[in-house]
Amino acid sequence: MSKKSVAYGKFVRYFWKRPKLAKEILKLGIKLELARRRVVANIKNDFASWVDSVALSIVSSAFEGGKIALVNLFFPVEIMAGFDLKCVSAEGLAGMLAAMHLEDLALNRAEAMGISKNTCSFHRAGLGLNLLKMVSNAKVVAATNALCDGNVPIFKTIAQIHGLDPLIVDVPRTFDQSSVHSVSQQLEGIVHELENELNQSFNYSKFEEQLKIESEIFGTLRELYPKLCENPVGLHLYQHVNLLYALHVRPDVHMLKAVRALRKQLDSNAPTFKKRFLWMHLSPYYDNVLNDIFSKDSQYSVVASELSWDWLNWKIDVAHPFKCLAEKILSNPLLGDVETRAKFALQLAFDFKVDGVIHFNHFGCKQSSGSVEILKNAFDEVRIPFLSLDGDCVDHTSASSEQYKTRIQAFLEMIG
Repeated sequence: MSKKSVAYGKFVRYFWKRPKLAKEILKLGIKLELARRRVVANIKNDFASWVDSVALSIVSSAFEGGKIALVNLFFPVEIMAGFDLKCVSAEGLAGMLAAMHLEDLALNRAEAMGISKNTCSFHRAGLGLNLLKMVSNAKVVAATNALCDGNVPIFKTIAQIHGLDPLIVDVPRTFDQSSVHSVSQQLEGIVHELENELNQSFNYSKFEEQLKIESEIFGTLRELYPKLCENPVGLHLYQHVNLLYALHVRPDVHMLKAVRALRKQLDSNAPTFKKRFLWMHLSPYYDNVLNDIFSKDSQYSVVASELSWDWLNWKIDVAHPFKCLAEKILSNPLLGDVETRAKFALQLAFDFKVDGVIHFNHFGCKQSSGSVEILKNAFDEVRIPFLSLDGDCVDHTSASSEQYKTRIQAFLEMIG
């Protein structure tokens, strides 16, 4: 998410016609950057540094040579812990390419296969990266259809590339006992499928250990939530993206260190008097003017991101693991109707005492963008300024920084 990333991307691009070499160079750069972030996290021992480290570790796993599971953002990754598989987000890999301005290589490859430009760029770039054979160690490809129907065809195609049978969880739109039973049955079925496909027994001890780690992570966040609302910890805009990936895809012992560090930070955090904003949906993964405007040192601070808090109230029950994982998926406030999402977003806005709300409309994401007018009306009713901002999270050529800058500055001037 910096000029250094773009510069390294140019270096990788120079060798792109030699794919094996390009992959090794990409792998080396990510490995060195992850080592640097781990050192920084251990020295600073603050929330943001640990989150940055965890987020990059997800991407790094795709190039390390160990066994991985390619998943979407809302797949219950806890299951993979029982098979010693590290989960890698296909969306996160697309974001990595965007950060280095290499996404066009993957987008072009997917489009050459016949994938429409109207398809979400996360899906096109993730698919293109696999078509380019930059990811070679996937042992499992798994996804849910939660929040995005496009996941199913894309992940099925990715599975075919790797010669695998895709694992798909069909998630109902309502949260009731029938839905919980349906999803929990599907998850147990996936475990049995994986035992057969991997010729490996499911390790319940590691599965339960993962759930216990997450129980402390989410329990600590719930405990600290009131303090965090009163005096939010400073994060750059892009670090909110890192946080949602860390919580959804790699809630491991390093993320546990992050929330423990957060506790200490909030105990000694001096009050700040910045303009506060709630960010809805995602933000661009490439370096852009939005990261400058909403840096942690700016007078304008994004204090909460909608997708980072979707599972805050999820309670973990180790005694009934598959049932509780089903409840996790189904309790996502973005899964139901628009009114449920609006109620959730309004609560975040009130809790964090925000001065404004920004919704980023990612091109190709009909699920999120289609509800913007209803969300705007909800915030208009309570007189919280709302900005709908169009753009693409992955394709850095889709909109100019000046367009973002003009819209944001006008919005900030209106707020005062």
